[in-house]
Amino acid sequence: MKSGGDTRFLVALLSAVMVSSGCSYREVAPNKEVNERLSQTYPTRNLTGFTQGLRCMDSMFESRQVEPVYVTSAPIPDYTENRGAAGYGARDMLISALSEMTKQSAAIRFVAFDRSTPDVVALQNSHPQKADLRVPDFFIRGAVTQINTSPYSKQRGTSLSIGEVSEDISGGGATTSGSVSLATVSIDLAMGLISNYQLLPGVFSANTFTVGKTGVSDELSISLSKVGGVYRASENESKALSEGLRALIEVGAIELFGKLYGVPYWECLAVIGEERPEVYAAHTRYDQWDRQKIDQYVFNYLQKQGYAKRSAQAYEPGLPDSLTLEFRAAILQVRSELNLFGNPGVDKPLFTEIWIMDNIEEADPSTRGGAIPLSPARNQPATDSAPAGSSSTGSGPDSSSSSKSEESAASVAAGAPAPGSPMRQTPPQRQNNPDIQPGSQ
Repeated sequence: MKSGGDTRFLVALLSAVMVSSGCSYREVAPNKEVNERLSQTYPTRNLTGFTQGLRCMDSMFESRQVEPVYVTSAPIPDYTENRGAAGYGARDMLISALSEMTKQSAAIRFVAFDRSTPDVVALQNSHPQKADLRVPDFFIRGAVTQINTSPYSKQRGTSLSIGEVSEDISGGGATTSGSVSLATVSIDLAMGLISNYQLLPGVFSANTFTVGKTGVSDELSISLSKVGGVYRASENESKALSEGLRALIEVGAIELFGKLYGVPYWECLAVIGEERPEVYAAHTRYDQWDRQKIDQYVFNYLQKQGYAKRSAQAYEPGLPDSLTLEFRAAILQVRSELNLFGNPGVDKPLFTEIWIMDNIEEADPSTRGGAIPLSPARNQPATDSAPAGSSSTGSGPDSSSSSKSEESAASVAAGAPAPGSPMRQTPPQRQNNPDIQPGSQ
């Protein structure tokens, strides 16, 4: 009889625990890291792993004092069977990437025609102020060429069930599972000359990016003589294919203009990614430090750099969790300069940028690009072979070779690397070429 009383007490205790747990879990909220990335109160900057590379390219263009080029782009359509799965904003993503990549150097001037490339010259001739209208030198074309919504998936789970334990507990069970699935998107981009609508050999980008979806789920159940209970918890996270498309557009911009200008763009691809030691070090400190230590570190940096007055304070008097107006204003100012728009507080991306700039100067993207290339082979001067435009007289094969050489010479004159020549370390020079710029003479 005593045993029956103990059993009923255990049943009541388990019931109370499950009910109270259920009440507490009805109010579900994202964790701190998710709240920082997916803010519900402030807009945040749409960053990818290649954003650092864009800033590095900007510094590289500026340090080499490259002459600006004028570029336009046709719409970048989706030609896959899953049309629209990655969105329809590729061209506008390209415009944002080029703007980020030339924020200081102004090396790329995008001419935002909404017409197709063959109509550009016709538009220039009919424009009411055609003397001021600048026909671009180059055009970009491309398309989303492959989408695979399920190239890989994996799921694992375990479960445990028990039978009748007593006359009051008829059974129970526990289940846990996890899953991951991947999707890929591919894009092809190329660049050509407006003067003859020919694509530049070797100036292209063709890459694939993978995004993933993960999920975990847990369940606990118990069956009593008259009642039962189930506890469930799950968490899922996924990235859209459009995020992968933005990353491909940004790395494509780095490749296209790195090849066009003949600069060591691979250096800028080397400073991207979460696996870099300086990024890992910054993330480790952010995860280990408490909130006040993080805020104070950033505040001290902003004071040292002149964003905040020496007399300013980090927190309101008597409110250790409330940042002062001056501190918040300084945060937003440095966010605008770093193009990291977000809330007037310190999150992981902002802390990472500041920690890198404060501790590892050579890892800061704004300081990259001014030194010689990492590969010594790229410093070798061009060979003493005949210029791309030279040719022999005659007919037959020699005439064909002459025609190809003349086409190559036109491309080189417009700023493209000469076919077969080493990658240049000097920027293309502006040519007063009426074939590229009608009415420029």
